[in-house]
Amino acid sequence: MTNFQLTVLVEGPTDHAMVMTVIDALGLRDKAQIDIMSLGGKRNIATYVRSLVNDHDHKYVALVDADEASVADSRALARQQLGDPSIDVFCAVPTIEAWIFADPGFAKSAARNERASDMIDRAPLPETIPYPKQFAMNVFGSTRNYPFGRNFDVDVAAARSPSLRAFVEGITKLVGSDLDYEFPVSKLSDTRDVVSTLLRELPESKVVWKTMTGTRLNAGEVAKAIAEGTPLGNQYATELLRVARDLIARQANK
Repeated sequence: MTNFQLTVLVEGPTDHAMVMTVIDALGLRDKAQIDIMSLGGKRNIATYVRSLVNDHDHKYVALVDADEASVADSRALARQQLGDPSIDVFCAVPTIEAWIFADPGFAKSAARNERASDMIDRAPLPETIPYPKQFAMNVFGSTRNYPFGRNFDVDVAAARSPSLRAFVEGITKLVGSDLDYEFPVSKLSDTRDVVSTLLRELPESKVVWKTMTGTRLNAGEVAKAIAEGTPLGNQYATELLRVARDLIARQANK
């Protein structure tokens, strides 16, 4: 065990339990002394981090619920809301409850009945669940029944949730650990999930596609179209995969 200490600042008890679940799944307690502090909301976190500075022996990060769909946009806004602190700021998109459903098996292990388990199977990608807090209550019945303390598959979860992956990569880097998780694309439900998830890593307003008619579409618009399976979304996904196929083929023949 190293003497290095990492403190993760979170909003409430659900955040605390979810972060502990992620850290334990990553095995990071063997790399650093890790504390998780629940401060009761963004305002209190903003006050607490105002004078914090990381040093060689002790580093801090803040994790708050997002106010934007894109990971890049939400982190930028969160930094602004917290007063632009010197420490790293991460976001759970749209709320920490969405991360519970990033690993469907983890969530289903605590589903209160078969109908609730079916709800998990039918749910969209975690970051597009409209009201994760209410969805979690419908599935588990009570916060006391959340599946914290059970096995959590970080590989699957990080593949399905860009905001969770950003947090995993961030804290792993801070403790100086080699990131050892796979990106199990095969465990995503289909190609639409893969492409939609990758697009949500970009700023929502970033233009990512110009159609044959000259219309320019941003990452948020295209991610939504792909997730909903619209003709426009399917066309973008097809073109993206075709370009990627040809690029990889060219590189392979150099």
